[in-house]
Amino acid sequence: MLNQIISNTPIYVWAILGFLAYRGLKSSVDRELTVRAVATIPLVMLALSVQGILSGFGADPLVLATWLATMTAGAVVSWNMVSDKNVRILADKGTVFYRGSWGPLVMMMTIFVMKYVVNVGLHMNPALHSNVLFAAISTALFGLFNGLFLGKMLRVLIMYNQAMSSNTVFASSAAV
Repeated sequence: MLNQIISNTPIYVWAILGFLAYRGLKSSVDRELTVRAVATIPLVMLALSVQGILSGFGADPLVLATWLATMTAGAVVSWNMVSDKNVRILADKGTVFYRGSWGPLVMMMTIFVMKYVVNVGLHMNPALHSNVLFAAISTALFGLFNGLFLGKMLRVLIMYNQAMSSNTVFASSAAV
């Protein structure tokens, strides 16, 4: 049965997995990013989440409220985890320095696997589309992980805008 599930998975799903694995592996090493690159993965993960929720459960108010609540909680957590130990704004270069971490790879793979399992579950058991508990748990997890990505992204973008507008550097690029 697992072989049949995997063989019936559309090719674009494997392309998404490859892209996420590539970006996750790149995140494991120290790097400098443009502001655009800072926003890419959080926005891709947000789009995948919204698409998964709407196609799986529709625009049910309880589902959306669950997603928004857990996304907010995740965003608050990751917002508070950003520090000059793991993120620095290099205003003189107009870039953002990120300390390498395996966290983004783990989160991206977790979201991918969750989305895959939810979609397979919905395909194999259409009654799950209207199962409130399944919808709430699925969307809560999607929201939590989206929030973790979005909170960090928003904090870094605000730090970047402050540094660029005041023409100061949060940490000297020589300290990198």
